[in-house]
Amino acid sequence: MRSSGATFLIYARLRLATTLAEIAKDKILLNTNLSIDYMIDSSILIEKFLQNYRFMMVKPYLMGDVMDFGGNEGELKKLVKGKYLIVNYDHSVMENNNFDTIVSLAVIEHIEFDEVFNIFHKFKKILNKGGRIFLTTPIKMSKPVLETLAFLSIVDKKNIAEHKHYWSKKEIYQLAHKTGFVVKKFKRFQLGFNQLAVLEHK
Repeated sequence: MRSSGATFLIYARLRLATTLAEIAKDKILLNTNLSIDYMIDSSILIEKFLQNYRFMMVKPYLMGDVMDFGGNEGELKKLVKGKYLIVNYDHSVMENNNFDTIVSLAVIEHIEFDEVFNIFHKFKKILNKGGRIFLTTPIKMSKPVLETLAFLSIVDKKNIAEHKHYWSKKEIYQLAHKTGFVVKKFKRFQLGFNQLAVLEHK
């Protein structure tokens, strides 16, 4: 017999999958008041919705000069008032630079676990005093949900297949501690299947 907690998790996963399927099927456009006008394939409309949702969450933290780590095509730039640098595969471009904000939205799950620590050590050197790192990444329990949505072609199959590691809250705190940061804020969102953390220098 399943516990009430396990039953709730199953219900939440089904509800999330159903909601996302309806969004993709009916092409519902959710207003995030961000006025981001970039092109995206309607077959992965849900990816646009999820990206806009993350932008809405990070917007209050975008102070000064911003480095967008893993920033795709630079869609976040329109929300940045200071200098903006996008870093994707070539990490050398962030050297000899300093930033007030480093953003990493749905990125670290695509990188090998140990390599993320190496990258955050580099962040330590280029983040200005008083600066912040804002990151989001799916929780461990979201893995079967995302894989199901990918199987149903609701989210990008290739994107999900490239996930290297699903981070726990404990691991995020360890990442911060071992690379010279402290977690100033942590919360889960999207029915608890996603998580955000705001890091600052110790």
